[in-house]
Amino acid sequence: MSAGGTLIGRVLEAAPAEPLKRWLLQQSQLDRLGALFLLLTALSVTAYGVIRPDYRNWDMVAYVATALENRYDDPQQLHAETWAIIEPEISEWQEHHLKYSNPYNLHQWENPADFQSQLSMYRVKVAFIAFVRLLEPLVGTLSAITVLSALSSLGIGLLCLWWLWRADALQSSVFLVPLLLVSDYSRMTAAAYPDVAASFVSLLAIYMLWRGRDWAASALLFTSVLFRPDNIVLVFALLITAFLFNWRKLTFIVTFLAALATDLMIFRALDHPGWWAHFYFSCVEMQNSMVGFDPDFSLAAMMKGYVRGFMGSLQSNNWSAVLAGLVAGWAALARHGRMTAPRANALAFALMIGALGKFASFPLPDDRFYFIFTTGLALVLTASWKPRFDRAATA
Repeated sequence: MSAGGTLIGRVLEAAPAEPLKRWLLQQSQLDRLGALFLLLTALSVTAYGVIRPDYRNWDMVAYVATALENRYDDPQQLHAETWAIIEPEISEWQEHHLKYSNPYNLHQWENPADFQSQLSMYRVKVAFIAFVRLLEPLVGTLSAITVLSALSSLGIGLLCLWWLWRADALQSSVFLVPLLLVSDYSRMTAAAYPDVAASFVSLLAIYMLWRGRDWAASALLFTSVLFRPDNIVLVFALLITAFLFNWRKLTFIVTFLAALATDLMIFRALDHPGWWAHFYFSCVEMQNSMVGFDPDFSLAAMMKGYVRGFMGSLQSNNWSAVLAGLVAGWAALARHGRMTAPRANALAFALMIGALGKFASFPLPDDRFYFIFTTGLALVLTASWKPRFDRAATA
């Protein structure tokens, strides 16, 4: 081919690329791509959670049993009915894992009375159990847990999309989506935990606070405590923030006192073993039976729980690294004058101390316990930052 032909070929190859490049680098197109990226992620995570739910999680067995407690008082019958629901829905290797993978699981499989004693730590998630029972006639007990997680997960994704759209920050999806995934969004959706529903309600409350709708946020915060009583840590963090940042305080005082009173009533009415016994069980040493379990307070045992949680957070989970990166990003954005949205700095502060307070009150290392804090902080920061790749490309 001649030099002229080669040149014409190059021109023809380059010609459609430049208009395409200009089209792609328009703000509207990049915003649409960002929205599509976030939407497809939420839909994919939700679909995967429905198609491939994580039935290796032993807590799922306890939540199924808790949903059935109002029908079966006898431990033997409750145990039998629980497994009669679970066994047809799980694979052989999942069943083996749930029954025989460790001494604790084996003991709970072989001892119905001890199994029933574990439920005192699960039944306090009253809203979660209530929704499972509400959905049960439609889809079955086990599928009700999966459906509730899936709907909550999709709600989280759509709320993130709505928030970024309202903040004119859709292009920040390129940063938010990876953070959601490393913060346990997908794995948490597939497992039978109340954390997804609690996170959706809490995230909606934070959005309402970002919009300045305090009473609506307070109602949602109170509801989140019914899904997870320990979400009172977030309520308390916001109460502290209200005083330090001169918000209207009455709303948060009322919410905190109502949540605290409700927690105490739930714990007493549903025979929760108490903070220290639960701390010892979860953070120090698991107990085959919770009947009469009332260990003496031990500073050494408490420190063992914190060390175990700290090392687990660093070695097997991401929340601490994600939180550190987000706090550094907060400092950088504030220094460059980007944290100008109403309440942005106050909400960032509340979510930061909330994550630290969550660990301080109960040092479990799993990312799902801190998802609301890391995701909420990420949304506050990206809504303030509003990155624009179309401007960067032009520059």
